[in-house]
Amino acid sequence: MMKTLLGILYLALFSLVTMAQNPVPLDQTMKMNLKASGEYYSWSAGQSKINGSPYLTEEFRPGMIHWNRVWYDGIVLRYNIYQGKFEVKLESGIIVLDPFTNNIDTLKYGEEVFVKKYLKEGKEIRVVYLSLLGQQNGYALYKQYRIKLTEAITDTDLYHKAKPAEYLTQDPEYYVFRDTEHWVVKGNKTLAEIFQIDTKEVKSYLKDNNYKLSNEEHLLEAVLYFSGAS
Repeated sequence: MMKTLLGILYLALFSLVTMAQNPVPLDQTMKMNLKASGEYYSWSAGQSKINGSPYLTEEFRPGMIHWNRVWYDGIVLRYNIYQGKFEVKLESGIIVLDPFTNNIDTLKYGEEVFVKKYLKEGKEIRVVYLSLLGQQNGYALYKQYRIKLTEAITDTDLYHKAKPAEYLTQDPEYYVFRDTEHWVVKGNKTLAEIFQIDTKEVKSYLKDNNYKLSNEEHLLEAVLYFSGAS
């Protein structure tokens, strides 16, 4: 079952990457769009005093950008988890892509596909890039990477030593989307609500397969299984 469902995931990601047409080299029009919809990176000396890194990977990696129904190749990216923004390295400098202000809807970075999504939190709407883990029958599972920044300790005494600010990785948050609806996955009850089934059915499935929703692969398998049955 694991290989079958993971095969569905790979097919979903492959179809997303190739859905418009074969990738084309980055041209002047796309570069102009990046410059117009993003902002040039501004480095601050204060950042060097923070331990750790806000990036998914510190180095830039080859990727692709989807814009106007076309995939553009020949681009290097990195993802700033703390700010929730992608950075694009061009000859003219580094462009920062804020999902709220730019018109780039999908990016491929490393082995992951990130999609611009709208998250409703109370009366507020946040625009974020989420990593697509798998999709089937109108349901999709996404991951949101998270990092927090701790404050520097400057007031010292016998019990507190000076400590610089630090980026600390947090557990990711997982969302299931269906059309414009979305849910934060918090446990068995969430899956039962999403797929309109009894919580006992979710518990039974997880027990029979020795799955834990805290395991990303197990969560993906469960979402694909129940979406396939919907």
